[in-house]
Amino acid sequence: MKQSSGNAAKPSKRRVTIRDIAAEVGLHFTTVARALKDSDLVRPDTVKRVREAADKLGYQADPFVSAFCSYRSRHLKKGYRGNISWINGFDSPDYYETTATGFGKECYEGAKARCEELGFKLVTFWYGEPGMSAKRASQIIHSRGEAGLIVAPMPHSIDKLDMRWDSFCSVRIGYSIPDVPLTNVVADQFGNMNLLCDNLEELGFPRIGFATREWIDLRVEHKWSGAYQIRQLTGDSDRYQPMFIGKTEDDYPEFEKWIRRHRPSVLIVGGSTPYANYLERMGMKVPQDIQVVSVSLEASEIAHRAGVDQEARVVGSIAVDQVYGIIGRSHVGIESVPKTIMTAGTWRGHTSCDPSLLVS
Repeated sequence: MKQSSGNAAKPSKRRVTIRDIAAEVGLHFTTVARALKDSDLVRPDTVKRVREAADKLGYQADPFVSAFCSYRSRHLKKGYRGNISWINGFDSPDYYETTATGFGKECYEGAKARCEELGFKLVTFWYGEPGMSAKRASQIIHSRGEAGLIVAPMPHSIDKLDMRWDSFCSVRIGYSIPDVPLTNVVADQFGNMNLLCDNLEELGFPRIGFATREWIDLRVEHKWSGAYQIRQLTGDSDRYQPMFIGKTEDDYPEFEKWIRRHRPSVLIVGGSTPYANYLERMGMKVPQDIQVVSVSLEASEIAHRAGVDQEARVVGSIAVDQVYGIIGRSHVGIESVPKTIMTAGTWRGHTSCDPSLLVS
């Protein structure tokens, strides 16, 4: 019987992919891909973290793919392709350019940048104009011949939008307007709360509390409160205190009673709420008496508060990609199976988030 040669070739090592890096750093693979290209859509600290992980894993870009992409970018025409409407339901026509902050503003910036990359122009349609109706809005947008349409996150006052969806290539962003059966791009709110709690547990906080407003909890489809309640039921019940869900705009007395009774060492806040200011009103010092983190951290808060960055610029960018795909398929109207696309958040630590700073 012939012996096999001892010099037989060994199987080659599998190439490290962008998805491998994404799993390593806990980001969406599209964020990793953009980071490796130094995209303006990704923050510098995230780019640094992705590149460090890529080096650690031994990532090397596929030369054939790189060559094709280079050729494609040099030879494809990047002329003007048309307009994509951004539906603005707030109280001023230039809200997203001048007044908006936080998640909505960052989504808009991400969408605008991606439109420019693809040759489109993002134009705001002011749905909040006095006297505007869904029928009139549909007529105006249709007459303009817009290539696509993005329903931006809406204010609390708008919960219905009966436009002529059969006339447009459309997607929506966020959990507002839940009855609109369009493909939806959202931050993974359930996963973001779990990510936040994982980090608070790892840091060693003994008593964790969560406070938000009832309308905000409804707006995110109870995903924050649902993930938090599961922690209470399946984790350390002594660590996770009962939630505070404010039912009115003047909920300071109830909040104060809740804080005094449950004494959380760290407070998770969600959405635009006054609870961090309530602590100051109560005479409590942050971070000595209690610490505050956010499950919906805004870019302006990263310098002074820990929490989960919802990567809103990526959400806006992906919304444009989805519209672009629908336009490419020439699919006007509601898709037979609307999709929900969730983007993972990123934990952003801060020196103020440290149990050793607590003095009581």
